[in-house]
Amino acid sequence: MTGAPHRELGQPGGITPNLYPHGAAGTPRGTYAVAPLETNFELKFPQSVAVYDRFRRQDSHAGSVIKAITLPINKAHWHLQTEGVRPEVVELVRTELGLPKPGEGRQGRRRRNGVKWAAHLPEAVRTMLWAGFACFEQVYELGDPTSEQADMGDRKIWHLRKLAPRPPATIKRITTERDGGLKSISQMPVDGTEPVEITVDRLVMYVNEKEGADWTGFSILRQAYKNWLIKDVLLKIDAQVAERNGMGIPVVKYGDRAEKSRAESFAQQMRAGATSGGAIPKDWDIEMLGVKGTTVDLIPRIKYHDQEIARSALANFLDLGHENGARSLGETFLDIFMDSLQSLADNIAETATEHIIRDLVVWNFGEDEAYPELSAGDLKANRGIAVDGLARLVGAGIIEPDDKLEAFTRTRYGLPEKDSETSRPRTPGTPETPDYPKLSTIPAPPAGEGTEDDDEEFQETLDALAERVAQQRRQRRQRRTAQES
Repeated sequence: MTGAPHRELGQPGGITPNLYPHGAAGTPRGTYAVAPLETNFELKFPQSVAVYDRFRRQDSHAGSVIKAITLPINKAHWHLQTEGVRPEVVELVRTELGLPKPGEGRQGRRRRNGVKWAAHLPEAVRTMLWAGFACFEQVYELGDPTSEQADMGDRKIWHLRKLAPRPPATIKRITTERDGGLKSISQMPVDGTEPVEITVDRLVMYVNEKEGADWTGFSILRQAYKNWLIKDVLLKIDAQVAERNGMGIPVVKYGDRAEKSRAESFAQQMRAGATSGGAIPKDWDIEMLGVKGTTVDLIPRIKYHDQEIARSALANFLDLGHENGARSLGETFLDIFMDSLQSLADNIAETATEHIIRDLVVWNFGEDEAYPELSAGDLKANRGIAVDGLARLVGAGIIEPDDKLEAFTRTRYGLPEKDSETSRPRTPGTPETPDYPKLSTIPAPPAGEGTEDDDEEFQETLDALAERVAQQRRQRRQRRTAQES
């Protein structure tokens, strides 16, 4: 037996041998450079960066789509999954990434420099979406533990000082190994000297829909590129139609043939405005000719391409109107859209876990130390629980109110902080906290055969509970109907 296959024969695609001599472009012979699988030359890296950047900045609908994707991910409840991880490791990762505990601020954060996940995430998601990839360089500093890292003792700590962005427009080349693994990126410096090579051990590389070894990824705007080009032309034509036909075309009728050039000049200089006007000879006549018949209405065509731009990102709900059925249809679109966002958020969490958290733990605890996993949670559940739903959980005895729950609820709904001097005890059964029947109040069925009286009593209790629940549902429907009307 020769054993299991242990040598890679094929290649992943998306790379080409680096033909630059040693030292040029910061990459030696024997390495490979990314060769995007894109067939359109304008959309191949690095040309694609300028095209997509112009697309997302100039097209309002593309900007709306990108914001619709980034906002739910930025507002997700990012947290650490810590099962099997030592508390001091969890505390180090949490503080270095600037992830506050639920309900707590950053009062314990004493370092002036450092990473804040809430600031790093939006730039990473936004850049990765429109460019297809987003690069960041890790920068560490050696220092003492912070007050939150007291369990680390007195030894020095490698603090994550910065996740420095490396914009796609500044990257000249992406270099890989033969098997497609990322090796380095070459960035053009601001002083115009030789490119700077940043190796993979320093990089955090977020890639959207990576194919093979193509580390440039797949822009969220790629499939809408054709629609954007056509829409841009239609918008220019629509502006020209409005300009030429908005006030009509002036025609001057003149008497003497020698006055032709003078009459043409007068007609061409006519403009609409608050102070517009002119004086003409007695034998002249001016007429404003409008379009006879109808012109082509370009707005429906422009709207069609807007819809296609949104559809390419599964954001169909952005183009829904107010006709009947739009609400139920929008909920269906939103569910599919949120599933796509969940996949994107999980990709970001996996990259950050393996290339930020793991590096941070290895530098401070060694390679054999277990490390926590970053998670965005369930994005659909991140919409939060409504007040009436929370009241039901409390009333049914599933959740017991405490000070943290009250503080969280007050913060979430913008209510003032609790004043211990003027607070009043909560009374069960009030409209603010409905006295819902608890499951524990339902008597259990009698053991054994039981008697008919016991069965009837148990059934009456269930019937009364069902009637009460039905009555509450009717009241909610009535209130909802009144609000919608």
